[in-house]
Amino acid sequence: MRTLIIGGGHSAYFAANAIKEIDPEGKLIMIEFTTEKVNVLSKTFPFAEVILQEIDGVEEYIKNNGSILDAVVAATESDSLNLRYCKVAKESAIPLTISILNNPLNREIFLKEGITYIIDPYSVIPVELSEILGSPMNIIYKSPKNRILITSIRLSEEKLLQKLRKELSRSLEISAIFVSQSGEITNTFRDIDLGGRAYLIGAQEKLEKILKMVKR
Repeated sequence: MRTLIIGGGHSAYFAANAIKEIDPEGKLIMIEFTTEKVNVLSKTFPFAEVILQEIDGVEEYIKNNGSILDAVVAATESDSLNLRYCKVAKESAIPLTISILNNPLNREIFLKEGITYIIDPYSVIPVELSEILGSPMNIIYKSPKNRILITSIRLSEEKLLQKLRKELSRSLEISAIFVSQSGEITNTFRDIDLGGRAYLIGAQEKLEKILKMVKR
């Protein structure tokens, strides 16, 4: 796979490492705007082709190379630049156009422009706080491509346990494991006690129905 990362800050650093691990045989290209950062990136990522480019020249680069790129990851420290580059990548029919947000409040702006693959590094904060503080329920992960959810539900009362047992017995699209208060893990209701948590993975539509049931 041929992947272009635009940017040389923290987001680009983690993106480059992740892509190298996921696709070690792929071609990684990185664009940065300053000579200093290009030199640092070249030493940090010797496996990548690092290009010095002016901010206003990146769009032309994407257009000229769109036919050979499989993915563009906009990871500059400016959401306005990331949006500009993502729009050009989308117009150039590059299969995967991905932006890493600097400000999570800008997510809706990207969605309105048709940028569907958006990575929000801050989204982990409420998830981890919810788990640490024992929230009654929590969406841990939502797949951006396959409409799959991973959720966590605290088993606080017998009535909820019975409802959950009933829902899971009638659906083959959801899998579950249960963790007791003492940390023991099981995949059967028989060994679970109140106060533990259920971790469910499955179709988004099915799990959203269960979460609505829990809220009542």
